[in-house]
Amino acid sequence: MAALSTAVFAEVDPVRVKIALTVGPTALTNVILTASQTAVATVSQTAVTRIAPAGQREVALGSPPFVHALAGILSPLVTGRMVDAAASVPAGYHSAYLLMAGLVAVAGELAVCFLRPEKDAARLDVAEAAPMGLAVH
Repeated sequence: MAALSTAVFAEVDPVRVKIALTVGPTALTNVILTASQTAVATVSQTAVTRIAPAGQREVALGSPPFVHALAGILSPLVTGRMVDAAASVPAGYHSAYLLMAGLVAVAGELAVCFLRPEKDAARLDVAEAAPMGLAVH
């Protein structure tokens, strides 16, 4: 849904539709990503603390935030280069939005194919985290 709404955002001209996409699916995607990253960060830090050797724990705990912070550096860099290389500023942003839609679609597909939290929880012998807002009975 996020990839589709981003691609549609890049393709449509009416400002009303762009606003609806920004307020609707794109905003919801941002909320979901933030909540899931918080949950994953909490669970992953607990798991890393339990399985990483004491001498390597700091590096193991510091690596994921470092990788997440790279987005704040790479995204403006790549977008700026795309805008600069395009025939016009709108064409550059159009290409950047389509690239973002493609990356979101690929990341979503990879997550669906490879993330198995129930198997990881069993393998690590940790309690499986309940989805945000849902209690486990």
